[in-house]
Amino acid sequence: MKNVILTILICFLTLNGWAQFPKMYAHRGCWNMTPTKEFIIPENSIAAVAMAKRMGYEGIECDVHYTKDKVMVILHDATLNRTMRNAKDYSPIEKKIRLADITFEELRNNYVLASTNPEYRTPIPTLEELLTECKKQGIVPMLHSDLEESYQMAQSMFGNDWICFTGAESEILKVRKYSECMVLLGINEGTAEANIERLKRIGGHCGVSTMNYNLLTKEFCHALTREGYEVQASIFPAPKEATGQLNGVSFQLTDYSFMPTKKMKPKHTLNLKKSPKLPTEMIECGAFVLELKVNGEAEIIIDQKHTYPISSDGKETIYIGRRFFNGSIPNIQIVKGDQTKVKRMKAKVWSL
Repeated sequence: MKNVILTILICFLTLNGWAQFPKMYAHRGCWNMTPTKEFIIPENSIAAVAMAKRMGYEGIECDVHYTKDKVMVILHDATLNRTMRNAKDYSPIEKKIRLADITFEELRNNYVLASTNPEYRTPIPTLEELLTECKKQGIVPMLHSDLEESYQMAQSMFGNDWICFTGAESEILKVRKYSECMVLLGINEGTAEANIERLKRIGGHCGVSTMNYNLLTKEFCHALTREGYEVQASIFPAPKEATGQLNGVSFQLTDYSFMPTKKMKPKHTLNLKKSPKLPTEMIECGAFVLELKVNGEAEIIIDQKHTYPISSDGKETIYIGRRFFNGSIPNIQIVKGDQTKVKRMKAKVWSL
């Protein structure tokens, strides 16, 4: 085996053209962390919506819950402790604080989102505030919500141009009282045929979403998409994101993956067959896509942690892409067999 060391990034996908890329949605918005797991841009924040737009995502997923006095706010956890701090002195919240146990006024006055950047230490947004930012940025909101009131608000602000995402079929059926928007039913099991029957009951533009990467086989994905239904891979871990994409998912809800749109113009286009060197300048926010045509077998190893096997006859282009912040580009090792021929090895770099 021969090694070629490159500094690039993740998530690979064998495709023939732009139209086959799955639609990319940022999970809880486009947040990021330091290596010590401190938020820079907090998840489910106004800043995360703006960054999703900057990074080229079509939409963002957000989590909607009630405060004690029934104000709809955006927070994933049942408690504030992981993502928030005390507003008075930015100290950690020692006692467990449940969102459902405090009023909106207490939430606004006493707590802020955790961030290394004081600019982002803001109160968590209301649903209306987040939807307003989505409207401003031209971002499609995907509401992970069982609250009927949230459906009414999204419909009033976006018409049918929003997405409802929930595992409760009974709640999804309520959406149809207000909207012909796309709805995604969260599933964990079942055959393609059984899930198609569930989607027929929902009607309209709909599909499934799952975190069970073993469920999304090629046969499952193709059975649903042939019937006109959507299939969303929901925050699959590496290298399972690649498997879901290869198997034909139409939506990718992701924390890190990147696939460009036709309108996005790269800052650099490099032929790595001639020289396996990438730009060394710092890019505050950016993304890489590696394009490969390989005849034979190879592996892509990311930061010596995640391995992506490649087996190809050299006819299809393999795309590997991921966003990054603050110039923190992962180290990628490409290992190819002695008989493997690399027909194309290009990298595109975006400054976003």
